[in-house]
This record gives sequence, C-alpha cells and structure tokens, in this order.
Amino acid sequence: MKPYDAKESQECNICGFQISHNKQGRFTSHMKNEHGLTLDEYLIKHHYKPGDLKCSNELCEGEVKLTRGKPNSYCCPSCRQRKSRLRACEVCSTEFDNEDLRVKTCSKDCKKLLKSNSAKLWHEAMSAEEKEKHFKKIITKTAKTRRENKTLSWNSGKTDVYSEETIEKIRQATLKQMENQVFQKTRIERVIEEHLQELGVEYRYSFILKKRQYDFVLPNQNLIIECDGDYWHANPKFYPEPADWQIERIQIDQEKNEIARSNGYQMVRFWEDDILNNFEYVKSIIHDLLATT
Repeated sequence: MKPYDAKESQECNICGFQISHNKQGRFTSHMKNEHGLTLDEYLIKHHYKPGDLKCSNELCEGEVKLTRGKPNSYCCPSCRQRKSRLRACEVCSTEFDNEDLRVKTCSKDCKKLLKSNSAKLWHEAMSAEEKEKHFKKIITKTAKTRRENKTLSWNSGKTDVYSEETIEKIRQATLKQMENQVFQKTRIERVIEEHLQELGVEYRYSFILKKRQYDFVLPNQNLIIECDGDYWHANPKFYPEPADWQIERIQIDQEKNEIARSNGYQMVRFWEDDILNNFEYVKSIIHDLLATT
C-alpha cells in the first residue's frame, strides 16, 4: 500500500468523501466529525494492510506505530538497535542468533577456538625480545603495586584456605605460565595503556584502593581510569534492560566510584565500544582531564 501523504488527494475508504489534499487538516476533521476516528486510527484500520505495519526487524512480529501518517520502521528502540541479530560465526560461518551483539561465535567450542587462534596470532606477531620485555614489565608492576598497597601474593598466608595440593597446582600453573610467557590483559586495557605510554604520563596498572581493584591510576593527577566491557558492565547502548547480575555489577561500579571520590581521586570510565570504535573521543577526554589536573 502506498504510504499516506497529506499533500496528495484523499478519498475516504468508509464513505467515499474526497478532497484534493489534507495539508490544512480538513480530511482529518472529516474523520473525527463523521466517523469518530483519529487520522492514525483510520489509516491503520482502513488504509494500510497488516503487512504494511510489520516491524522491519526480521526477528520481531510486532506492529509499528505511525508518524505523520507513515509507518515507522521499527516498533521499539530495542528493535531499532538490533536491526538483525542473525550473523555468521567467525569460525565455522554458521548463522546464529544471540541477544548479545558482541558474540562472534555460534557455540562454546567455536568461542574457544577463536580465542585460541587470536592468542596464537598475537604471540606469533611478537618477537622474543618484545615478549621478554612485556613479561618483565608486568611482573615488576605487579610486585610494586603489592608493596605499595600492602597486598599479599597468592600464596602468602593461604595455608588455612587452600590445601597443600591446591597450592602446589597453582604454583605449577604459574611456573608454566612464566615458562611459556603467556600473559593476559584485556584488549581495551592494552589500548588505553599504549596511549598512556605515548603521552608519557606516569601510571600504575591494577591499582588497589580500599580492597577494590581499579584498572589504571595516574598518581600525579589523582586520576583513575576504568575500562568497562560492554557485556560485563551492561553498556546501555546494547543492554537497555540489564539482567539481575548486570544490575549487581552496576551497583559495584557505583560503590567503586564513591570510594575513589571520597579518597580524593577523579574517576573516568570508558566503554569498550568507545575504546574500540570511537577512540578519538576517548583520547579527547583523557587530554582534557590531563590539562585540567
């Protein structure tokens, strides 16, 4: 059905009333006075067919509303944000549907394989010197942070918590990690850290304050930077209605914000989506904060 246009001639599908246009609202007044209908009610019942009002999201069966007599594309903001959740798995190319738009694989097996391949490519791209330098840097920073914050290492005073067998397993796993030079830091944390290094500012990674862990602290500026994953911290852009566990995570983040502020620190949080897809915005915020502090 052709969309309604107030500039074109109108004919009432109920009584046959005709008028050259509806720019001045005479056709609308006819609907109200003669049939007791608003223009939208008339168009939905007597002008458009059901298929004309179907939501454009292929996974939704809802009907859309009208704006100036023309059907909207989507029935709600969620459908607009999730134009299509169907996508191809990056490992096996199988089409799958998942409400989390950041999921790239169709199954746990494919997820493990993708993660393994990504880690392998990352390590292969690094030279032996880069690996050794990076690994020593992490060890040095971790030890320095523990000394400054007076936090114990994993095996200090844990004999009453872990069995000797468990402690030995942890020790062997740590030794294997050191031997293979396998180290983990989230992608968005690496991006922020590289930019801080480019700026030449002093910072510490994995900062502990009042038994809470923060990603980066810039001691000279009393500034704390947090890198929030979209899924784990419930980015409202992707999760307008967070799950219960995400709400708990939001509350924890708010508590951390208050702890930082009450101890004289300025807090700034960056979403994963902004760090990866809008980094110029992130850099501008960091530069402004450094300039003002």
